[in-house]
Amino acid sequence: MEREQRFDHLREHSIGFAQVLFQSITHMAPAAAVAFSLLVGFSFAGPVLPLSVIFALAVALLIANSVGQLAKQMPSAGGLYTYTSRALGPRAGFLVGWAFLLAEPLVAPLLYLVFAATASDAFQNRLGINIPWWVWVLVAAVLVFYLTYWGIRLSTNAGIALGIFEIVAFLALGLYMIFAAGGENTLQVFNPANSLEGTWSGVFKGMVFSILAFIGFEAAAPLGEEARNPTRTIPRVVLASALVIGLFYLVCSYASVMGWGFDKMASYVENPDPWTTMATRYWGVGWIIIFLAIVNSAIANANAGVNAATRVMYAMGRIDVLPRAFGRTHPEHRTPYVATIAQSILALVVALVLGAVFDPVGGFSIIATAVTIVVILVYMAVCLSSIVFYLRERRDQFNVLLHGVFPVLAILILFAPLYYQFFPLPPYPVRLGNYFAIIWIVLGFVALGLAASRRPQAIAQAEEIFVEDESAEPESGSTGR
Repeated sequence: MEREQRFDHLREHSIGFAQVLFQSITHMAPAAAVAFSLLVGFSFAGPVLPLSVIFALAVALLIANSVGQLAKQMPSAGGLYTYTSRALGPRAGFLVGWAFLLAEPLVAPLLYLVFAATASDAFQNRLGINIPWWVWVLVAAVLVFYLTYWGIRLSTNAGIALGIFEIVAFLALGLYMIFAAGGENTLQVFNPANSLEGTWSGVFKGMVFSILAFIGFEAAAPLGEEARNPTRTIPRVVLASALVIGLFYLVCSYASVMGWGFDKMASYVENPDPWTTMATRYWGVGWIIIFLAIVNSAIANANAGVNAATRVMYAMGRIDVLPRAFGRTHPEHRTPYVATIAQSILALVVALVLGAVFDPVGGFSIIATAVTIVVILVYMAVCLSSIVFYLRERRDQFNVLLHGVFPVLAILILFAPLYYQFFPLPPYPVRLGNYFAIIWIVLGFVALGLAASRRPQAIAQAEEIFVEDESAEPESGSTGR
């Protein structure tokens, strides 16, 4: 018997493979990740960060396998929230949804701060124009709100254009620096003894921020109701985005070492914007291209982050885990407009407050640390969900490699970066992100207890709310943007 679905619907089956693919790619913010996330990783791994990236790529592909295997069965705007609810039970799903209420909504303010730091620095130090960083935060917030409020097609089509530009720009400079290095190219970047700490410890600490760079490959999952043929599209997208951008990170991290100098990487991390510096050294005024790629990447990532965050809020709102208003969609644009407005206000406030207290780069570091810790735990839960779901509900389809070995390997590998994120604790103010993540997780268990006692039915519904893949064509006469 077909399950009755009483909720405002998104614009179902309205976007294709390319649009969904770049939702994941732009959520990873390739250029901004190379310029900022990998920059922090170099402070631990030094010239062997490419080795850290290889480990991060391997675990990302293993996680992508689990996400894809679950997406084949449950196309849902709830994404990982729905998967874990169905496989591990609604209480586990609630905790994953709670984790996403920290991780995904903080993607936008994190990128607003990247945009602000890059733009204010370029205008002041290279053009002699002093524009306060908070003005750039407002500019970024307005741009992203426009893209996400007026429709999923507008938003994802913009993601394609923005994503292609940043990838091409960074690859061009990266390959140029590799060829310019000539005989200095070396495989010593894969020797852990060359890390700044001289051991595997530096490699795994660098892996923490390499994983941060990968966060977002799974962002296609919350578009499971708006994608055409989601049971085919979503699994392919999460694997393709992790592989393609992982190789991009590998090239760029290696190019960073060649462009800066193998024996000089300790000074690399002291530069607030090394890629723009290298672009000036190799391309002269071509630094403008890299600058535009970074700020473009920040906007594209924030745009994709809002899309993912608001779809999870929408999925939780339509079953009363969040206020019901979050489950409403705009009558014309069919976007979760209440969630979008709430997310936009939250992102703006967080960016302005953290930027004012710790400066934009400090605020970015705190948010990035908290998000990475929480998302690693979510990834572990999703991998476990893949095992449990196929053993319990799809036993006839269970594959030892896809639903057994790969998820277990991912969980085991993820323990290493999680451990090194706490032992030892990172310096102040970055360690505030550790504390923030712990507090949020504890509050999640408290919220679960309250919700279970006051709204048990709402939690129970979490495993049921997804839209069956009818392989439907887009709505006739649809003109959504």
